[in-house]
Amino acid sequence: MRPFRDLPIQRKLMQMTLLICGTVLCVAIVAIFIFQVLNFRGNFQRDIATLAAIIANNSTAALEFKDAKVGAEVIGSLQAKPTVLAASLLLPDGSLFAQFGEPENSAGLKEFPPGAGFRFTGKYLLCTQPVELDKKQIGTLYLRSDYYQTFLELLTLYGMVILGVMVASITLAVLLSGRLRHTITDPILKLAETAHIVGEKKDYSLRAAVTSQGDELGQLTQSFNEMLSRIQSQDTALSLSRQKLDALVHSIDGIVWECTPDTFQFTFVSRQVQRILGYQPEEWLANPKFWQEKLHPQDAACAIQNCHDLVARRQTYSYEYRMIAADGRIVWIHESGTVLVENDQPTAIRGIFQDITEQKVAAAELDKLNMQLVETSRWAGMAEVATGVLHNVGNVLNSVNVSTTLIREKLQNSEVASLVKLVDILRQHDSDLPAFLTADPKGRRVPPFIIQLADHLVAEHGLLQQEHNHLTRNIEHIKEIVSMQQNYAHISGIIEPISIASLVDDALQINGSGLSRHEVQVVRQYSEVPPVSADKHKVLQILVNLVNNAKYALDKSDALNKRLTIGIGMNGHNCIKVTVSDNGMGIPPENLLRIFSHGFSTRKGGHGFGLHSSANAAKEMGGQLSAQSEGLGKGAMFTLELPLARKKTESSAQPAVEQETET
Repeated sequence: MRPFRDLPIQRKLMQMTLLICGTVLCVAIVAIFIFQVLNFRGNFQRDIATLAAIIANNSTAALEFKDAKVGAEVIGSLQAKPTVLAASLLLPDGSLFAQFGEPENSAGLKEFPPGAGFRFTGKYLLCTQPVELDKKQIGTLYLRSDYYQTFLELLTLYGMVILGVMVASITLAVLLSGRLRHTITDPILKLAETAHIVGEKKDYSLRAAVTSQGDELGQLTQSFNEMLSRIQSQDTALSLSRQKLDALVHSIDGIVWECTPDTFQFTFVSRQVQRILGYQPEEWLANPKFWQEKLHPQDAACAIQNCHDLVARRQTYSYEYRMIAADGRIVWIHESGTVLVENDQPTAIRGIFQDITEQKVAAAELDKLNMQLVETSRWAGMAEVATGVLHNVGNVLNSVNVSTTLIREKLQNSEVASLVKLVDILRQHDSDLPAFLTADPKGRRVPPFIIQLADHLVAEHGLLQQEHNHLTRNIEHIKEIVSMQQNYAHISGIIEPISIASLVDDALQINGSGLSRHEVQVVRQYSEVPPVSADKHKVLQILVNLVNNAKYALDKSDALNKRLTIGIGMNGHNCIKVTVSDNGMGIPPENLLRIFSHGFSTRKGGHGFGLHSSANAAKEMGGQLSAQSEGLGKGAMFTLELPLARKKTESSAQPAVEQETET
């Protein structure tokens, strides 16, 4: 310090002036530079986040409709952002949907954060942005931005500006400090004061007064003001971004919120709370227990416990519960959120409340309608079997009616009356019966008449006995059909091991009269198969319906040889298949897609329940019902697949044995 004291006052003033000016200038520049550098990283990340969110939102339609061209156009708009080097839009299965720049390989994708977020790696900023539609992820956007080059350009620019400012300032101070120290010192002090105010109040609208235009001090002041102008512009842009973010948050169809992880006191609630629940954000934030108090009493304990558990797990979550609105309405809420963690400690919970009351009401109504539809279809399927039973009983009753009519006619025209007349004649000649039979011409005709009458009565008795036996068999057939229907109706709903061949035979027997009347040739192709696990009544419904439909298709066709083929065999190792095929009218290709739909029928007067209820019944038993046809006039084949009742240990399928039965 002593050499400094010994310096002439002019040099001391010059040195002090230079030191002070240099120090103040350096402090101001360094403070602004450090602040700008610190803000750059955050601004850069927020800009990329906003850009990624916009691109992801604009890509939802392209991903939903798998329109790669629109996806490429949306991704291609990133070329307007020089800092974005590459972008890839991937489907949920990992396949590439659209890209911009160099596509990311598998190694490159591993560098990106696994979920939504950012990662600085080397000289790049990597951004992962899920693309969601109705809370369902339909794709993922990966952005690679050149953070290092932009930062390097910023450093270079600031370095050059700072270097230029400092060189100019020092040079100007050295040249003019001796003569114009007061002129120089005062503006520098004012500049330092301005820099201090800017750094303290963050008011970038302030400007240093320019006392001269052409000297270095004026240039320094102008450069400083320009730097403040750039900072002010960036701060304004940041404020606008915040305003846009606020507008976006408050326009989301849901309540965006943030709360503490320990007390669940809300620190932020978006304005949508007023529309959805009728509460003001201010009253929600003022009461630490507001959320807990507005929970539905039946859901409150479970919802609060879920929150504690979710905080402990520190994972993204979602669940549903009910809340009480301001007007007393019960509102179903779907809550989804995430737990923020710093230093291995939860710091906050952020999420969104969505009103799903309409979805819940619609789902309940849909469940009710589905139950009604299933019940209607079930009764319709049972009606198919009952209709088949009544139809075949009616056919048998026709035969019964024919037999009774024939018996009645035979009894009305019986020769027993002639026998009564003959007895009366013999009684009249009881006293001279031998002479009457030998001498009287009428008497001599009695023995031949008796012989002829006896032959006729024997033939008549045989015919009546034959019709009686036929009548008895038909009545027994009716009893068997009714008994079969009653037996299956009593065991409905029981899943048990059953022999599929016996059920097929029962279905053919129920439709036997109709098949016989329509002269349908039935071909059985049965392979030996293990029992299946199914409901007997449902399987019978399906088989009766399929046989009845085949009979209808054969009746409407022009085929001379009407043929119905029923096959039983294995389909793989875990299920059996029953095929019902015919050479009837066939099915048009456009109807194959609708044939199992509820209410669809090609038959005049048909209700469209039969195949629909049959397909549902097969699905309920763990199987399926399918249809095949090469078109009109080429017949059709329906295949019923059912699971085995037990695990099959060895192949039991044998070559089919074909039997032809004229029915």
